[in-house]
Amino acid sequence: MEILPVIASHAVYGLIVWGIVVLLRRFGALPRARILLGFLVAGLVAGLVAMLAWPADVAVLLNLPGVLLGDTVYSGSIRLFGDPSSPQAHYTIPWLLRVPQVYVLVSALVYGLVGATVQVVLNRQRK
Repeated sequence: MEILPVIASHAVYGLIVWGIVVLLRRFGALPRARILLGFLVAGLVAGLVAMLAWPADVAVLLNLPGVLLGDTVYSGSIRLFGDPSSPQAHYTIPWLLRVPQVYVLVSALVYGLVGATVQVVLNRQRK
């Protein structure tokens, strides 16, 4: 796997986070949640990009954490909620947990957790 597309895509998501934070700062909105919101939006964008690129392999390059963790959630959902012995096990789990929709959910959660962590650290430093 080439690393340059992964770095480039995450640089774009970083710019999305930065742009949202700058916009929120300009409008004076949500001073204690700007970074979290920026990361959440970037996660949604990354998840949507991966969902739209699926089933092409480029989906992994565009959103490495979201696709890898999304595939794990999908497999685990079939084992926990679905019928793994069914020839169409994909249809035995809720729609949101199916590939490619799961990429949006997982990406928003992953990026949101990173954003929440950064936001908490920065909020504590400001006190």
